[in-house]
Amino acid sequence: MGAEWELGAEAGGSLLLCAALLAAGCALGLRLGRGGAADRGALIWLCYDALVHFALEGPFVYLSLVGNVANSDGLIASLCISCRSPCACASCMAAG
Repeated sequence: MGAEWELGAEAGGSLLLCAALLAAGCALGLRLGRGGAADRGALIWLCYDALVHFALEGPFVYLSLVGNVANSDGLIASLCISCRSPCACASCMAAG
């Protein structure tokens, strides 16, 4: 694999965080689930989804409401690559 497949520190940290959240969601879902395999699988997904909302999206919303994500030096702001470099996403194109 060439240089284009190398991950930066932010991407590696994000993947590790998501893997840890998935492990925690699996542990919670298996611990709390009392039904069959389908019920436990759904509960695992719901636990993982709730953890992602609290751990990743919550701080992003907080930074968006009380400050500016582009000027912040926090972990969540560093994961927002499009705020640091030009991109062609719809929000960046609308902002000018």
